[in-house]
Amino acid sequence: MDPHEGTGRVVLPTNVRPTHYDLTLTPDLVNFTFLGQALINLDINKPTTAITLNSNQLEITSATLTNLALKTESSQAATDITLEKTNETATFTFADELQPGTTAVLCIAFKGILSESMNGFYRSSFKDNDGKTHYIATTQFEATDARKAFPCWDEPAIKATFDITLRVPSDLVALSNMNVISEKEIAHSGKLKGDSTKGPDGAPSTQKGDVPSTQKGDVPTTQKGDVPSTQKGDVPSTQKGDVPSTQKGDVPSTQKGDVPSTQKGDAAVGKPLKEVKFATTPVMSTYLVAFIVGKFEYIETVTKNLPTPITCRVYVLPGKTEEAEFALSVTPLALEYFTELFGVAYPLPKMDLITIPDFESGAMENWGLVTYRSIRLLFNEKTSDLSYKRHIAYTICHEIAHQWFGNLVTMDWWDYLWLNEGFATWVGNLAVSKFFPEWDNWSYFIADGFQMGLALDGLRSSHPIEVPCKHPHEIHQIFDAISYYKGASCIRMLSSWLGLDVFLEGIRLYIKKHAYKNTSTEDLWSALSEASGVDVGLFMNAWIKQVGYPVVSIEEDLDVSTLLFKQSRYLSSGDLTPAEDTARWTVPLGIEPSPSDSKQNVQLLSGDSHTVKLENGGHYKVNSNYDGFFRTAYPASALKRISQSIKSKDPLFTPGDRVGLLADLGALSKSGHVKTSSLLELLESFEDEDQYVVWVAIAERVNVLSSVFYKQPDDFQKALEKFQRKLFSKAAASLGWETKASDDYRSTLLRKVLLTNAGCAGDEDVVKEAQKRFAAYVAGDTKALNQNLQSTAFEIVVLHGDESDFEKVLKCWREATATDQKLAAIGALTTTRHPALVQQLLALSVSDEVKSQDIGYFFGGLSRNPASRHVLWEYIKANWEMLSKRYDGSMALLGNIVKSGVGRFASEEMAKDCEAFFEGKNVNDISRPIAQSLEVIRSNAKWVTREADDVREWLVSKGYLA
Repeated sequence: MDPHEGTGRVVLPTNVRPTHYDLTLTPDLVNFTFLGQALINLDINKPTTAITLNSNQLEITSATLTNLALKTESSQAATDITLEKTNETATFTFADELQPGTTAVLCIAFKGILSESMNGFYRSSFKDNDGKTHYIATTQFEATDARKAFPCWDEPAIKATFDITLRVPSDLVALSNMNVISEKEIAHSGKLKGDSTKGPDGAPSTQKGDVPSTQKGDVPTTQKGDVPSTQKGDVPSTQKGDVPSTQKGDVPSTQKGDVPSTQKGDAAVGKPLKEVKFATTPVMSTYLVAFIVGKFEYIETVTKNLPTPITCRVYVLPGKTEEAEFALSVTPLALEYFTELFGVAYPLPKMDLITIPDFESGAMENWGLVTYRSIRLLFNEKTSDLSYKRHIAYTICHEIAHQWFGNLVTMDWWDYLWLNEGFATWVGNLAVSKFFPEWDNWSYFIADGFQMGLALDGLRSSHPIEVPCKHPHEIHQIFDAISYYKGASCIRMLSSWLGLDVFLEGIRLYIKKHAYKNTSTEDLWSALSEASGVDVGLFMNAWIKQVGYPVVSIEEDLDVSTLLFKQSRYLSSGDLTPAEDTARWTVPLGIEPSPSDSKQNVQLLSGDSHTVKLENGGHYKVNSNYDGFFRTAYPASALKRISQSIKSKDPLFTPGDRVGLLADLGALSKSGHVKTSSLLELLESFEDEDQYVVWVAIAERVNVLSSVFYKQPDDFQKALEKFQRKLFSKAAASLGWETKASDDYRSTLLRKVLLTNAGCAGDEDVVKEAQKRFAAYVAGDTKALNQNLQSTAFEIVVLHGDESDFEKVLKCWREATATDQKLAAIGALTTTRHPALVQQLLALSVSDEVKSQDIGYFFGGLSRNPASRHVLWEYIKANWEMLSKRYDGSMALLGNIVKSGVGRFASEEMAKDCEAFFEGKNVNDISRPIAQSLEVIRSNAKWVTREADDVREWLVSKGYLA
């Protein structure tokens, strides 16, 4: 049965299936093109004369089919090649019909462009210390861009093995998923020197018996005697005149002749070439294939606690190896931990991590060759801001977790993306918490990713975790906070409910059963149910298949001995209709101290309401450690008690609990479940807070209020700033600017968040000290600013300074060599309130000085700045054609540009302006970000309309506003 039948998915025919690819690629880093040849082993499932596979933006120059079932060699050239742009396919028609049960080899020669699109097989670049530009050829295939590098069956469930050969200049490094098995010098004609086993163009003409046509379970990467990838003499590597004179589609209609290994102007001309061949991969999906060519250096280590040692390397641009040491220290830890956790050995002989100068996302889990933005991998102990260390450790753990959960066991279709991303997000955080317990990582998850998932899922325009995807342009739009953070939060909730040991037992069953195969959500539930003895699907399906989540409200009796819990769907707009309030979830309430009847089912709210008896009335919390994916609406009486508990540092409320309380009250004030003044009252309880992660949550709540109410009169804004100073200044003064011998990770970052927020709110002492230290720093005294406080001083100086201060920070940006130092400067520059400087930043953001991947840092900062967000939106409207063309193919970045441009407004007028601008434009690829941004604007507008007077009255009552 076809698993795609009836789904409406745009998928390939099932008449043939690949079992092995033999790819040879020759990138030209002068003319930015590449040549390729693919020898693809096929199993024939149905009688056919046509083979359809995926191909996008490739020029196919020949296609020849060799039937391996016949005793007499039988090769035939395609009589017709048709390219279909909409569905990104190529169809080869042959004269002789293929019969089911037989095998064949399809030989395709093709050409492509090494574009700057940051997807497919593309080019990246960097400048050396002398200002010379060097180019890199690299890949990014997830979700559907392998088809831009080679013709293939580009669907996650159509797995095969791969032999990859790269022909590159001898002075460059060539990398792929597997280890190098041979490296040979080749002549410029493509003929290997002294190699008689190659065909006329240097492509392998024989490979007998190495690659299986199918692999089941934990099979080795090679098995002899199954299906040869080619047989000697079967498939000539070039065939003159075989290409049909007509080729339908976007490719020139006549293309005859050989496919030479180099073309005129090729980087190989006049330059030594080498051919690098890599070992055969395990059975894998096309989106996980990777190959990279460029100037790189590396440092390496070897795992110490695995039966088979794994070589770990971090590849960096020349001169950056010192910054790779922290990443290299985490990599073997992650491999060893996940091997133990999942109960299955890592199946490749090596693990390479590499930084790519131009990279759309944060990182990509290509099997055995993980690609990263430099900010997600590099850390200099002497100069880097400590706050980046946790992000780097987490990103490494997330991507290495994918080597099992995603690569070894792969989702059957993109509907199940959350199986990859949600799990890797959860287990990546689990690993960081184990390796670095002093960081209190789960509390930070509650403050950060958990809230991102809740915020997006509080919109009508959200989507279920498991979301139907039919066409490629839909897939990239679900790489969002729902798939990652709601997915991870629901996994965390389930693991807590089942118990971590039982949960991991189920994960091990799942991985062992489905290794080298594809799965759906139901396969995961089945394994977890087997391990736990409970119906996991019954508990989880509402969380996975329904959009949204509940707000759980609490009613207390007079002596607080009985609690009545009710659930309804949370919407940030606060205008839930009865028709929308039909979904119900099985909610683990997480009450502490445990109720008098502490059986597990007492703490589950599965219907409209549920009553719980408390043993010690009046002292309780709900959603302990914020394991559950819901908001809690405490009654006013409970909030007063909680405020007192926080002031008295009651141990019942952990740092994670305090973070969650603040976030819940912030969201509930936005939706109208509580008055915003209740949030402000709670914030006042935290004046003596001592935990970094809680201060992060405090700052977020205050900054959101300032951002959303930005159109209120000046006296209102100044009152909020005064309130912010009241919260932060005392603690900031206590810690001061000077580091102490006793400082650890959290106290170092606490100093940063306190000084930044006090200074930006106008604390005179902090501002003066920042200006004094900055002046000394730019005058040459590098010790005047601690590496962890550079961004703090930069931001305060720009925000409260003039054009000269802006220019000094801009100079720091231009002279910085480390990425984190550059980002600190960008973040500060975007706080300027001077209109001319805002225009200067906008022009800079799309100039040659800024990599196209980094526009989000500029636009995001300008969006957060109330003084520049309207100017930003006008710029985006005026330059939409340029921006949409520049980021054609990088839809995630274009979607973020939209969110930056419009997502922080707070009036119906601006919502209508945004709608009018996008009306009639072809924005199918970013329809979700647009819809979500519009909904956020309207939710903000309702919040301001409903609560502005309440906030003003509270500010007056507390003396912040006259």
